[in-house]
Amino acid sequence: MLPDSQRSASPVFDKPAASGSLASEEQKKAAEEWKRGVGQLFLSSRDAITLVDSAGNILACNPSAERLYGWKESEILGKAFLELVKAELPRPLAQIENILRREGYWEYELKKTTRQGIQITVASRWMAWRNNAGAALGRVHLDTDLTKLKRTEQQLRVVSGHLLNLRDEERRKLGRDLHDSAGQLLSMAKLNLSLAQEHLGPIQPRAAAYVEECSKLIDQALSEVRTISYLLHPPLLEELGLAGVLPWYVSGFSERSRIKVSLDVPKDMGRLPRELELGLFRIVQECLTNVHRHSNSSTASISLSFANKQVRLKVEDRGKGMAATTRESGNEGRTSGVGLSGIRERVTNLGGHMQIRSGDWGTAIEVVFPSAEITIEMS
Repeated sequence: MLPDSQRSASPVFDKPAASGSLASEEQKKAAEEWKRGVGQLFLSSRDAITLVDSAGNILACNPSAERLYGWKESEILGKAFLELVKAELPRPLAQIENILRREGYWEYELKKTTRQGIQITVASRWMAWRNNAGAALGRVHLDTDLTKLKRTEQQLRVVSGHLLNLRDEERRKLGRDLHDSAGQLLSMAKLNLSLAQEHLGPIQPRAAAYVEECSKLIDQALSEVRTISYLLHPPLLEELGLAGVLPWYVSGFSERSRIKVSLDVPKDMGRLPRELELGLFRIVQECLTNVHRHSNSSTASISLSFANKQVRLKVEDRGKGMAATTRESGNEGRTSGVGLSGIRERVTNLGGHMQIRSGDWGTAIEVVFPSAEITIEMS
């Protein structure tokens, strides 16, 4: 990092000290003074440091910048830095410069290209550079290479996505096994008890009463098995899609939890890609489970919408909210379930993004999947 004096200068820019493609003598002199001022920090910093004038042309760069981008300082003096490294800015440069005028500092993760044509990702911090009188001379760029970190994160996302798929397949298999094997066995046991009750009724009424009670318990067990089987993998999801299964799931959840849930789904909603429908259903499941276990809310709302070829899902409650550390880390202190971290994994693997808002009014979780990642299949 640079000395505090470089970041605590006046937040108001005067007119630039120079304009055009060539640095003024004042800027060249100021650049040398700046380099002497930061001294060994400039030379030994592991961050790539580049000093540019008010027109964005390079006045100095340190050895780390030479290693990162592949050019020697003597080769690029006077060249437009952002054009040289083909920086992909998230907004127009003029807007960023306005932020620098107001705040003196701006940062973002940027894509840049080295001399060898390799695209890299850097954590880029920009700071306003001024003279002693507060006049704008240019800016300082500090870039930290994140390329290896981003590559590792991508590999972890692939592994995470594979594990999620395996878990979903296991849920599907377990759900079918419960329905087809345990469910059938319980049904057969109920049939046998019905036959036994018919024979015992006239001669042993007390035994028949016990048999009838067992039959009722089997009915409850069958209901539980069906519910667990459907929650593990609802067959309606494949047959009717998300629009068909959500009302069924919400109705069952409200009945079991005594939480009133409102559901808003477009009437003309068609089918989405299978992976997206399953992901959205699991997100709804986990959000409502959190509402039931942690929020102390008596109500919840779910809305699913489409706009500009985006799918937007929002789940909101009116409970006690969650701590800021929980929102940031996804750690809910739970002993089971995937929690917020699992939701984030699903959202990331499907190419979307997630936003959490929480306070004493309750909690709202919103996920959005961009058009680049989905194709809506109308039925």
